[in-house]
Amino acid sequence: MRVVVGWALVFVCALIFALLVNNGASHLGIPDYIWLPVNLTLFLYILQRYVGRPMSAFLDARREGIAEELATARTQLEEADRLQAEMKKRLADIEGEIAEVKARAETDGAAEAERIAQQTTLDEERFLKRVEDEISRREAETRARLAQDTADLTAQLARDLLSRDMTDADRSRVFGRSLDAMRHLEGEE
Repeated sequence: MRVVVGWALVFVCALIFALLVNNGASHLGIPDYIWLPVNLTLFLYILQRYVGRPMSAFLDARREGIAEELATARTQLEEADRLQAEMKKRLADIEGEIAEVKARAETDGAAEAERIAQQTTLDEERFLKRVEDEISRREAETRARLAQDTADLTAQLARDLLSRDMTDADRSRVFGRSLDAMRHLEGEE
């Protein structure tokens, strides 16, 4: 119904225009004031039917395509915004983790340095103790060797001195005293 009213309106407008410019001419025996509105209305109808509808369908399809592309673009934009927010959150989390690891590494490093310093002190004390023990042991060995060497040398000197200055009578007297001392010792037991 609306379409008929629209075409009737076009026809009436063309009729009014033809009456206003009426110059009394005619085409095919039809006066211009009727020929022009009918011709214009028929031309517009054919134009609308064979050009307007396909053009309208094309434009509708294009409008729908653009609307779909726009909806897709909005969806992609929302997805991109969501991903950007997620990446920012992840980046912030990673920066927090990095700061935490850094702080933990500094703390662990300080604790490890303290542990190494303590271990070094203990190792140094043990080493010094071993060195002192080794020095004491060698000193005792040296003193014992020196005492043995001194005793050996003293005995050798005494032997040399006795063999050179001692006579057979002195030897018999020493031997006799030694026997008496041994007998005396046997008698005490």
